Amino acid sequence: MFDFLKRSQLIKRGLASRKTRRRRTTNELFHSLEYARGMKFVIFAAFVAGLAALIFSGQQPEPTKNFVIALLFFATALTQLWINQPTTFLRSSRLLLVFGVIFVQLAATKFLLVLCNSGSFAFLRPETVGLIAPYAFAPLLLSVLLGRNHGLYASVFVSLWSSILFGKVDAPLLVCGLISGFTAVYLTLQVRKRSRLIRAGFGVGIATWVLSMTFGIIGPIDFLSPNTIDWKMLGIQSALAIGNGIVTATIVGGVLPMFEHLFQVTTDISWLEASDLNHPLLLARTSTMSASWLSRNISPRT
Repeated sequence: MFDFLKRSQLIKRGLASRKTRRRRTTNELFHSLEYARGMKFVIFAAFVAGLAALIFSGQQPEPTKNFVIALLFFATALTQLWINQPTTFLRSSRLLLVFGVIFVQLAATKFLLVLCNSGSFAFLRPETVGLIAPYAFAPLLLSVLLGRNHGLYASVFVSLWSSILFGKVDAPLLVCGLISGFTAVYLTLQVRKRSRLIRAGFGVGIATWVLSMTFGIIGPIDFLSPNTIDWKMLGIQSALAIGNGIVTATIVGGVLPMFEHLFQVTTDISWLEASDLNHPLLLARTSTMSASWLSRNISPRT
């Protein structure tokens, strides 16, 4: 009770915040699950089951063959993670974060693929999915949360699995996924403001647009006969490619605080926001210290 009264007085004087510090209690059950082999097996099995659901759903040619290839990629991904990121491999929560984010991107890619093939929208053709697939979602999110090595890891393997979802390993789409992911990681090496995510998304959109123009995903374009070019469709496709990166970065910025809270990860953005001098608590503390200094050093006129 007395602590509550003291805290109330400090709040009135601007020397304390109304929010209480979040304290992590030691939970033996959580600790055992964090490092339990059985929990890792559950995460891996759930991811493989999700891959199977994505590959065998819809009218995809040779789904069994593609699933076997996906399993080989998965074995390679586990080996790579075990060798290069042993700390992440030991913690179940980090494994859930990495493979959960990757699966979300794969599920979104599959949804867009089905949507484009359904013909529900006139401007969404089967080839349009190469422009609107969220190549940079997992690399962007994991790069900010866990660092660039995890972002590059996600970029490589999510591109490999995404190429399988298209029915076969499509080299142009694979290259688009890899370079877009690498661009996202490079542009988020030092993210100190959330606005930098939008800039990174714009850079990813430009990279996707250039690659789509190079591989003929946008077009067809015949500069020798400009009258035959459908400029309206070209503009729509270009807007989709560039907007893809911007929308992806916006979504990442929106879900980033949720992932920080769920997986107890503190990013550079959170640290800088906490140290902002415009924070109400810091402003109150600064004004109180200034008033105290003035009262001690400036004597009243007689």
